[in-house]
Amino acid sequence: MEIRDKIISGSSKMFIKFGIRSITMDMIVEQLGISKRTIYENFTDKNELLKYSLEAGMVEQKAVVEEIFKNSENVIDAMLKIIKHNANTLKSINPLFFFDIQKYYPELYKLLIKKNDRQKISRIIEMLNKGIQEKIIRNEINVEIVAILIAEQFKMIGNQEIFPEDKFSKIEIFSNISINFIRGIATEKGLSLIEKYNS
Repeated sequence: MEIRDKIISGSSKMFIKFGIRSITMDMIVEQLGISKRTIYENFTDKNELLKYSLEAGMVEQKAVVEEIFKNSENVIDAMLKIIKHNANTLKSINPLFFFDIQKYYPELYKLLIKKNDRQKISRIIEMLNKGIQEKIIRNEINVEIVAILIAEQFKMIGNQEIFPEDKFSKIEIFSNISINFIRGIATEKGLSLIEKYNS
């Protein structure tokens, strides 16, 4: 692993575990056993490092989803596996991570969210169309509208005003949004598969 990738990977783990604001460049240097000079030769400041860390996380997440999609029996199977994967991922993320990025890095948050949204909506549309072909997703839905609705609902998970952390867990929110939405767009065949995979 190149030193730049090592810094991105190591800092990502720290941001996720402890939140972003509490982590300093000095802490990253100490944790990774590298010099200050090395980190600043690769990244101008913490903001730039955070940007690359978030982008790397998005690339990794995309690869996981594509692998799940490729190795699933059908779209319902893929969707349920992705829900399980995302729920497990949320367990490992400190709530401060979501709070910090929205409050202290709003421009970076908006930039990356827009980029991620475009990719996510495109993937969801692809899954929905495949599900329609498999006759497990209702063919009368407008796939673009449904894909946007799914993406927008997932964005609400990190919104403290809508879902305060002390009242709702991210996993509970995620599961309720996902399962209920899939049930709403599934055919009878699709509903049977949901029951089969959830039993």
